Amino acid sequence: MTDTTAPAYCLTEAHVEPPTAMAGVRDTWRVTLSGLGVPEGGVVRLRLGGGRDNKSDWTRPQADDPAANEYVTASCSGAAELQVDAPAFERVADIVVDMLVTGAPLAAEDEITVILGDTSGGGDGSTPQTFSQPEKAFDVFVAMPPEGEGASQFVRAAGAPTLDVVGGMMDRLRVLAPATVPAGKRFAIAIKAEDVFGNVASLYQGELKIEISDDEICTGPEKVNFPGPGGVITVEGFHALSRGLVRIVAVDEISDIKYVSNPLLITVYDQSQLYFGVIHGHTRCSDGIGSVEDYYSCMRDDNRLDFGAVADHDHDFETTDDDWAEIRRVTAEGNDPGRFVTLLGYEWAKWRRNGAGDRNVYYDADYQPMYRSGDEHYPTPPELFAALRDHRAIVIPHHPASTGNFCDYADHDPEMERLVEIYSIWGCSERSAQDGNPFPMRPTGLPRSGFADVPIDSGERPEGFVQRALAMGRRLGFVGGGDDHDGHPGDPVATGAEPFRYRDGLMGVWAPELTREAIFQAMYDRHTYATTGARMIVLCRVGDAFMGEELRVADRPELAAERTIEGFIAGEARLAQVEVIRNNQVVHSFRPEASEITFEWTDDEPLEPLALEPCDDRERFVFYYLRVLQSDGEMAWASPVWLLL
Repeated sequence: MTDTTAPAYCLTEAHVEPPTAMAGVRDTWRVTLSGLGVPEGGVVRLRLGGGRDNKSDWTRPQADDPAANEYVTASCSGAAELQVDAPAFERVADIVVDMLVTGAPLAAEDEITVILGDTSGGGDGSTPQTFSQPEKAFDVFVAMPPEGEGASQFVRAAGAPTLDVVGGMMDRLRVLAPATVPAGKRFAIAIKAEDVFGNVASLYQGELKIEISDDEICTGPEKVNFPGPGGVITVEGFHALSRGLVRIVAVDEISDIKYVSNPLLITVYDQSQLYFGVIHGHTRCSDGIGSVEDYYSCMRDDNRLDFGAVADHDHDFETTDDDWAEIRRVTAEGNDPGRFVTLLGYEWAKWRRNGAGDRNVYYDADYQPMYRSGDEHYPTPPELFAALRDHRAIVIPHHPASTGNFCDYADHDPEMERLVEIYSIWGCSERSAQDGNPFPMRPTGLPRSGFADVPIDSGERPEGFVQRALAMGRRLGFVGGGDDHDGHPGDPVATGAEPFRYRDGLMGVWAPELTREAIFQAMYDRHTYATTGARMIVLCRVGDAFMGEELRVADRPELAAERTIEGFIAGEARLAQVEVIRNNQVVHSFRPEASEITFEWTDDEPLEPLALEPCDDRERFVFYYLRVLQSDGEMAWASPVWLLL
């Protein structure tokens, strides 16, 4: 379909009744359109979702069976008749209703009425998209009758109708506690009412009893009122008394259902603290939905993350100079040290240049430039690295093992490329599906929902596996990313087609304080780990080196004989397996059968025979990292520690 923005058509009437939809809840909508003059043989297209600017998983309509769900009909007030078609994904990747004009021309004053989820034949309505979205547009296009053998050229009409998609009834409560709190400090938690799809629920109120797993190290209020209708509330009055691990429980007084928080570690006052964030996602500035303000609001207010960034594409045809100015302004104004930290970033998206990959760029300062990847700008990674040398920046390869655009790690700047996105909604790039990766990379071009009958490894490019980069000698720490395009960064729900349905990843950062400078420095130091979305607490050391650090064996000769790996892990669910990885091989594994574990293991295999040769002129090395699996399938990966010989 040719999607242009030529202002050849303008709707004089365009509205949807009712004007709201509850996410994922079936109903019937009447869409009214007028102002389109179309000759016989022309087509009016109503697009419920599609293109780069209108993401949606609205269930595809059908025009064949009046007794079935998703039935769509259309009529015209004038002499023209409308022949309705709802093409399958194989014909039109977008979710559309096509109306062929027959019998007479469609006059501009004629009124088109489209009924989504027509129930007159016995069906039960239409199923809207599963994520909330204010002012969700139903795009309208017009195609003239094709000439000869040519295909119809669709032109977008101005003035598309919109409706508000809101969250549904409460399915669960999420109790969102800080990951860490210094002893002696008072703090607050959030309680989020979520519908079954992870949206902020629009319907919930009740009385909640508050329980604390260990009231000797933490105290708080005994009850709280959730006034409703739905939403997210802040609960003040908690006090961290002394070191230890606690979980806060909200108990619904009517149902008696208990909702348990993420683990909260009370630390000594001068320790680094753990902060969670999402630094990769897209707004309407490129190929997502929603404003930059909305995106930050979802992270900060709905999901109570500690830091975040948008990473809209750098292409001229997407993120314009004006868009970049808006991103820079909102990011600067949204930075709130101690509450929510913003990072300025973008995605250097060299599409279909396999090998160079997509790389995300992040700055530690406001109002920095965008070095675009277009051929007339900075088309190769070395050119990007060179341009960034005048700035303090971090570059992170995104979905490096994806067939869509993989990274082969041939181009690398060790001072700038400090991290790699090991997991995102595209899946996990650590290793192959055959080697045990439970989150194989999602192939490109799949429908947004349903089942994809393709080989489980069809989205992988082995050149991009993170384990390959580590074996080459690339010293890359790990981050979890989102690449969310639906305006819901950090929501705890999986998206995509089965069996490639994945949720946003999270990055955990150990930093001394919640400021941009501290978060950026911790990222540079690789004091990070990745999760598949769970707010696990992960601490790991090899010798005296914290995750992400390097040790020269010449300075610690005793490490040549043996190394002690120690750590602490607290999960949101029972920990099913913890693996110590050395040079990409599992060398120690244990099943904690508990939700938290402190462990220590000594590797007494001589180090010298294990040393790997790097692909560049740097030192030989051995590396260790942790892989963690919860009983609910969520995972975490701690950044490696490198021993240099």
